[in-house]
Amino acid sequence: MDIRPAPYAEILAQGSDLFHAYAEECAIPEIGHTNPQADTYAAMERAGIAQCFGVYSDAELVGFASVLTSLLPHYGKKVAVVESIFISPKFRPLASLDLMKAIEQHSTLSGCVAILYSAPAGSRFELFLTLRNRYRHTNTVFCKALL
Repeated sequence: MDIRPAPYAEILAQGSDLFHAYAEECAIPEIGHTNPQADTYAAMERAGIAQCFGVYSDAELVGFASVLTSLLPHYGKKVAVVESIFISPKFRPLASLDLMKAIEQHSTLSGCVAILYSAPAGSRFELFLTLRNRYRHTNTVFCKALL
C-alpha cells in the first residue's frame, strides 16, 4: 500500500468507481447525491485548509481521504476535520490504520490540537473508532432536510 498526499483533482480523475462505492456506503440522502466540487477543493488546497490523501495498490487508487483544518472560533484552537474517508472494502484491513496515521501526522504538523472523524451511524467505521480507546465519542450528529 502506498498512502500519500494527492491533489483532489488527481483523486477525482482516477476514482470514479471508488466515488460511486463511497456514495453508496456513506451518502446522506437529505443532502442529495454526492457532487464533488473540484474547483472548491482546489481553492481550499491553495489556501492551505484542505489536504487530500490517496491510497494506492500497484498504482491503482483504492482509497482516499480529505482533511480540512481550521481555527475553531469558540475554542481559539486549530482542529482537523476528516471531511471524507473511504477505502475499498477489500483493502481496509491493510490500509485503514496507515491512512489514519497519515491524516493525523499531517494534522499534527499543521498545528492542530485535535482531529474529528465522522462515521455513518451503525457503520463498520463507527465500530472501528468505538473499539479504539484513543478515540472518544464526543457528539452525535442529526440531519434534517430543509428543501
